[in-house]
Amino acid sequence: MGDQFEAYRKAAVRAVESQLGYQAADGGFIWEGYAPDAYHKQCYSWTLSGFVEPAQKLMTWVKADRLQADGQLKEYAGDVYKHAWLFHGAHRIGRFDVSYPVMDWLRSVEAPCGGLPHMAGEPYCRILSTCMAGLGAIYAGDMAFAERIAEWTMGVLAQQTDDARFYYRTTPHGRLITPKVEDDALFIDTAQPGQPYWEVGLPIQLMLRLAMATGDATWIERARPFLDFMYLCAEDKFTFAGSGKSALGAAMFYLLTGDKKARGSALTYGDHLVATQLDNGGWHDPAEPNMLVTFVDHAAEFAVWLQELASIIPAADTLWG
Repeated sequence: MGDQFEAYRKAAVRAVESQLGYQAADGGFIWEGYAPDAYHKQCYSWTLSGFVEPAQKLMTWVKADRLQADGQLKEYAGDVYKHAWLFHGAHRIGRFDVSYPVMDWLRSVEAPCGGLPHMAGEPYCRILSTCMAGLGAIYAGDMAFAERIAEWTMGVLAQQTDDARFYYRTTPHGRLITPKVEDDALFIDTAQPGQPYWEVGLPIQLMLRLAMATGDATWIERARPFLDFMYLCAEDKFTFAGSGKSALGAAMFYLLTGDKKARGSALTYGDHLVATQLDNGGWHDPAEPNMLVTFVDHAAEFAVWLQELASIIPAADTLWG
């Protein structure tokens, strides 16, 4: 089993090293022909694999060149989800000169219902962006903000109308967007592969982090329905590019409950990443664009999941055997 987790760690380091070759001398992560809004996952990713100095240089560059007066990042066009990712990386290495302004901006886009849009100004709140911001709020110690987000998320769950589907957007006042409300209702379809599984994965993480932060075990039970829905999904539920957030949620569920099914699900994903890593250190799903930004983005994110699984599961094993 130790060899399995060592394989996870080695794959993560390889993924990070593949990204570091693109970092500029000033710490920046934009170059000619590359997307101007694709450096938000790097700090979190690099730090978990032990590359703290490049992460610090990246945040110094962000502070000097990318961070705006209102806490937004230049070129990110109000993308709440991406801002929340960058918050996590900056906050974990103590770059509060970056993380606190970004969190202030995230608070500013909270809707009356407690949810957040994916893109600032959009007329919908979405789980992806809301829960990523909520996880950040816990790290920032803003429990009131985190719990408002969690209550909105539970409201999304309570309004579901179809056991085979999971709708994941609401109006600013919290009404679930289903086909009866809007034609473009978005959902996870349990009958189809390649679904946006992260929309149930992040709620699992959020509820479990709240359980850890508050000592209130009822948050664990609030996580359970989201994990149970994940189990209903298609065969690729823990082997798809978008399964990482759910895999981490499953690992955390095992840590707090000893649930061996959750442990196995998390390991299925980690093993899949090790088996499918490309020679360039990244990953690429056949349905995705064959672009450098795809490989780099996956290298950053998937390195996070690998390192998290390689640390959380062994720690849980000491509790549960």
